Amino acid sequence: MKLDQDKIKSFYNSVTNVWGIDDPWHEYSKKVISSFIKRKDIFKNSVVLNAGSAGNSYGIECNIMYHVDIADEKIKNIDTAVIASIEKMPFNNLFFDNILCVGSVLNYCDALTAISELARVLKPNGNLILEFESSWGFEYLHKDCYKKDACIITTEYIESNHNQWLYSPSYIMKILETYDFDIIEKYPFHISDGLLSKFLTDQSAINLIWIDKLLYKIPFICQHGNNIILHCKKKES
Repeated sequence: MKLDQDKIKSFYNSVTNVWGIDDPWHEYSKKVISSFIKRKDIFKNSVVLNAGSAGNSYGIECNIMYHVDIADEKIKNIDTAVIASIEKMPFNNLFFDNILCVGSVLNYCDALTAISELARVLKPNGNLILEFESSWGFEYLHKDCYKKDACIITTEYIESNHNQWLYSPSYIMKILETYDFDIIEKYPFHISDGLLSKFLTDQSAINLIWIDKLLYKIPFICQHGNNIILHCKKKES
């Protein structure tokens, strides 16, 4: 089954803030992702692809950043913007020094096709920061999609129901390894809220999200983050 890209484009073009307005869950996601990017400090003096950017540069300092998105309204005022899916981009092979693909962009794509394309345009020894929503998340415990390599779910986001893929971390890492990526770091988050929301109201669960930092240190539990950020490096030829 393929996702309706026109519907996804229309939805994100219509949304003022892709992270949600007054939405503590997504604000937390943005904070974690931004902190991870800042800690890595790998983009200086490089040509960067921001894949599925929605116009957000995350404060990155680089020589030049190309923004790619299917939601043309989100990137229309950016000189280096390209309207395209990350599954097929109009760039030469080995064009970019580093790539950023966060905001769960991968969950709106065929992961194999998208990662193949990201690998194609990335130079050897280049970095890829990739974030996605995981089927191992506690939110999906006892559901058909739990721990599946790939499955499509219907979820509510900014008062709208839409479809997206969920992927298991092992499935994504196998694809990355196929395309000559080494995994430098794996950082799961949204561990606690997926579990706590089964017993508490959303507001009570978000107030306890600080527990994430504790659960991250427990090997078995930390596998169950609803979201995963990977720092990958493409091997030398």
